[in-house]
Amino acid sequence: KLQFFFFFIIFLNFFSLLIFDKHHNSNINRVIINPGMNLEEISQQLSSKKIIKNPDIFKIWVKFSFQEKKLKFGEFLFKKNNSIYDVTKKLIDGDVVFRKLTIVEGSSKYELLNILKEIDPKSSLKHDDISDLIVADTYNYQITDSAEKILNDIRKISNDFSQKIWSERDQTIPLNSINEMFILASIVEKETSVRDEKPIISGVFFNRLNKNMRLQSDPTVIFAITEGRYKLNRKLTRKDLKFRSVHNTYVNKGLPPKIIGFPGKDSLLSATSPKKSDLLYFVSKNKGGEHYFSSNYKQHLKNVKLWKNKRRDINEIK
Repeated sequence: KLQFFFFFIIFLNFFSLLIFDKHHNSNINRVIINPGMNLEEISQQLSSKKIIKNPDIFKIWVKFSFQEKKLKFGEFLFKKNNSIYDVTKKLIDGDVVFRKLTIVEGSSKYELLNILKEIDPKSSLKHDDISDLIVADTYNYQITDSAEKILNDIRKISNDFSQKIWSERDQTIPLNSINEMFILASIVEKETSVRDEKPIISGVFFNRLNKNMRLQSDPTVIFAITEGRYKLNRKLTRKDLKFRSVHNTYVNKGLPPKIIGFPGKDSLLSATSPKKSDLLYFVSKNKGGEHYFSSNYKQHLKNVKLWKNKRRDINEIK
């Protein structure tokens, strides 16, 4: 009996390679095999997408080659010509299509939650289920993944990166935990999009922390007002700077209690390896996101005047 089965399997493989015609299809087709689908449902799905000619022959081939339990679920891409052997091999190998989810630097938990809900409308995820310790980056996922699985995968990848750079950090920085690293990096992320400036701004904030000065970061005021729920489509006022909130670094010393947006890798690296200097102040140049830096308040006031003059000139041109 064993010999019979052995020769039968060899025959089936030979038969599939030489006898089954390739199904000619001029298009590139996508098919989604959902978790829990049985062989009948998989066969009908492949047939409806014109990936196989005959679902019955496909079922017979899969059953008699003992491969039914080996079929994977996910989103598969089939190009032009496919034999039953080709199709089965792709499903067994789990040769799935991965989609991309991008968390934009500085974006909020609400924005990420909306993306996950669009992918998986049935998800019961809430704002509070999303961790602070997530790196803004591009991540792969499968269309059959739940929002919870996608979020968990993002968290694991973020954890691997953050643990590594935390272990390699400058030991002199005044941060006590990975959580504080993310908080500081989130402020740096919101302050500048210029990569080379991130370590400088990080260094300014560390200098302020060491001198027991307030960070006085405008993005923390914006977050205090909006809590990341919406965009503040106006300029901050003097009254805003006095807004009572644990997130407002104009009224509170030290770091706020949580991130004000998801930081990217560059911002996190700047938080662990800041540029050493005596700088304490910075203000926008109104050009390309760059800043003027200074180590004393007198020079800072001059830089602020430059900023105001340039802004006035720009408004006059407009």
